[in-house]
Order: sequence, then structure tokens, then C-alpha cells
Amino acid sequence: MDLRDAKVMKLRHLFHVVSYRAIAELRAEASRTYAGYLWWVIHPLLMFGVYYIAFNFVMGNRTENFAIFLFTGIVLWQWFSVSVLRCSGSLIAAKPLMQQVNLHKSVFPFSIILVNTIKFGVTFAILVVVLGFAGFFPGLAWVTLPILFLVLLLVILAVGCFAAMISPFIPDFQHVLTTLLHLMFFVSGIIYDLSLLPDRLGSVLGFNPMAIMIGEIRNVLMYNQFPNWNLLMIPVVESVCVLVISIKLIHRYDKVYPKIG
Repeated sequence: MDLRDAKVMKLRHLFHVVSYRAIAELRAEASRTYAGYLWWVIHPLLMFGVYYIAFNFVMGNRTENFAIFLFTGIVLWQWFSVSVLRCSGSLIAAKPLMQQVNLHKSVFPFSIILVNTIKFGVTFAILVVVLGFAGFFPGLAWVTLPILFLVLLLVILAVGCFAAMISPFIPDFQHVLTTLLHLMFFVSGIIYDLSLLPDRLGSVLGFNPMAIMIGEIRNVLMYNQFPNWNLLMIPVVESVCVLVISIKLIHRYDKVYPKIG
């Protein structure tokens, strides 16, 4: 067996383990709550209700079609934020298993991201139905959605693996990450249009990969506008760099993680 065949077999094994863990996690998660799989839909709807009441009725938001604008942002944000938060504790929670079985440690954040990607598929289907009821129907620009979702998945993989890689070394990192995600929520254009901000502030937030992705996907879904491909290169380059560094460090400390703590 040559080196290439060995790498292919290793990747197949990695995919099998990630898939197995993801399916097991989906079943376990559904059994932990009374609502089961319905909670995947209930959670983003509850978030939408809270922010819609706060920013539409209390603060008087005047964004056109604000309900759809907000719900679209929340569905995309949930995929990102829940994945990253859960990834941050994935290696810590898997310590007993790592001490018994020799697995590449990237299996743990990857399986969590796969679980949340499946959940996103369910909530996105609900979003499409809501868009239809609100008069936003699929157009030609929708053919670009698979590419946009792949770029967003790349962003999630990069940040999720970075969070998983660093958390075991910094016990309080998960608490810091929660605060950072709260801040990121408000600067990612979920509850307001970033194009309305002053140019200086808008140019700084323009390097926020989630602000770019939410804005571009929202433009496709709501306004049938084709993405700005040049702008999408920012999250692609940022994510590739962070993901490569994170995977290399996870591999470097592969034998260290089971011993931490």
C-alpha cells in the first residue's frame, strides 16, 4: 500500500468516525429534552421572538421587512455560534475517551459541526417557508447558495477548530468566548443593516467574516442579488489561514490533550 492509499484510508476512517459520533449525538440530544427534535426549530424561534420584541417594539427599529431580516440573520448566526461554543468544550469533554482510544483530535469538533449543520438544514427549510409566506420567492441568484453555505461552513470550521484547540490550555477560555460571541452578535449585522453605519466603522466591521456572510446570504434570499465574489474572498482567506493553523496545532498536541487537567 503506497502513501496515497494510506492517506485515503485514513480520511475514510476519519469521515466514518465523525459521522458515527454525529449520529450518536443527534440521538442523544433528542432524548435529553421533552421537545426532542422540535427544539431545533423552537430555539431559533424563541431567539427571534425575544429580539423582535426588543428591537421592533421597544427600540422602534424601522428596517424594512424587519421580521424576515432578523429571522434570516438569527438562523445563520445560530449555526455559527452554537457550533463554535460546543466545539470549544469538545476536547475537554472527550478527555476520558481520548485516554482510552487513539483518535485524531479533530474528530471531536468536526462531529459537533456536522451535528449543527444538520440542524441548520432543518431550520433553513423553515426559513424558506417563512420567506415564501412573506413574498420572497426563489430567484436565479439562489443557485449561488450552496457556494455561500460552503464558505460559511469554512468559517465555522476555522473558528470552531481554533476554539477546540485552545480551550484545554486556557480553562476560562469558554467564558471569554461566550462574551466575545455576544459582542460579535451585535457587530455582524443581524439586527441592523451594516451599510447604514459610518464609513470608518463599516470598513472595520467589513473584516468580520460573519458580517460578510450574513449580509451576502441575506441579499440572495431577500433581494435575489448575486454575491459580491471579491468580498467573499475575505472570509475565505481568513478562514483557510485559521483552519490550517488550528489543525496543525491540534495535530502537534495530539498526545498532550489527554494529559491536560
